[in-house]
Amino acid sequence: MMDGGRTPAGVPGMAGLPPSLRVATSFQPLFSVHSAALAGHEALARPVNMAGQPVCPTDYFATRSEAELKRVNLECRRAHLARFAALDEGKGFLYLNIHPRAVLAEASVAASLRDEIGLYGLAPSRVCLEIIEDESGDEGLLAEAVAACRAIGVRVAMDDFGIARSNFDRMAALEPDFVKIDRSLLVEAVGCAKARRLLPSVVRLLHDAGTQVVVEGIEVAAEALFAIEAGADYVQGFFFGAPRPGLHVDPAAGRLLAQLKKLRISCEREPDDCEADPATSCLARLLVAGRSRAGAG
Repeated sequence: MMDGGRTPAGVPGMAGLPPSLRVATSFQPLFSVHSAALAGHEALARPVNMAGQPVCPTDYFATRSEAELKRVNLECRRAHLARFAALDEGKGFLYLNIHPRAVLAEASVAASLRDEIGLYGLAPSRVCLEIIEDESGDEGLLAEAVAACRAIGVRVAMDDFGIARSNFDRMAALEPDFVKIDRSLLVEAVGCAKARRLLPSVVRLLHDAGTQVVVEGIEVAAEALFAIEAGADYVQGFFFGAPRPGLHVDPAAGRLLAQLKKLRISCEREPDDCEADPATSCLARLLVAGRSRAGAG
């Protein structure tokens, strides 16, 4: 991360960025549903202008040329690795987002990753390369580059499943270790009975394909419960922890996740005791326990 606009000693600079921008690194935690414990952190680039005002990352990257996209992705990745290594206590994965066009723009992203990870003393198995949902230009070459990354021990995730190019075709080609389900599917599941039945089916299909499932964008207790009911392996979102400059995780988040799992089991064992809308019932119990969305952040 670039604290106060300065690059700490030993940390690669952000030379690829326009002089009017700087980028900070934030980390958002992911939790394992099965262990109700921290699984890792996703590194998030947060561009700001010289006035300190945030710039939408999606809009910023969408306007970059091929050369700029490669350079900025590389600089951000190195800054994320450096910041994570400086704070790391040996717990969990580091998820690094990368644009598929940037993957193809590098001569060998696998070789670069191997060198960068080694520079900071991290085991490749603790790094997960997260391919965002945009077009690559050549899905065959993307699959080859991703396979090379997996060969060096790096894990691979596919972001925002259900949006743009992040679909079953890309999943079959990339064979990711993790698939992250886009928040839009979760929102539909909470608000629509038909969509509520669809989400578990999607999760089962992904499991059958041999990948673990992350449900992201969870903001309220009802969404967290539906993600767990659908069979998610991992959960992520403001409900469990907002992006922050450090790796500090609210210990109550794990307890909250364990509580949600117990509620799910209770509803399965004694469905007659649940209200017609289980989310309302479970949300009420969580609030009685003294845990709100604001407290989770």
